[in-house]
Amino acid sequence: ERNGVSLTEREQEVLAGIARGERSKEIAARMGISRRTVEAYLTSIYTKLQVDSRSAAIVAAIERGLLPVGPQ
Repeated sequence: ERNGVSLTEREQEVLAGIARGERSKEIAARMGISRRTVEAYLTSIYTKLQVDSRSAAIVAAIERGLLPVGPQ
């Protein structure tokens, strides 16, 4: 948990995918889940980070130290 926000491992995977520019369909295929499940994770991420878009989620996650910055 960082700064009062805790993301599950799966939510972190989805967030990393959107940070790489992947579409929900691509994230779903990589994680072996449905696109609808990816969208549910996104909704949860948006709620936890108090944002309403992918780009805002990425910025908020970086600011909170939830998303590594730079080459992996």
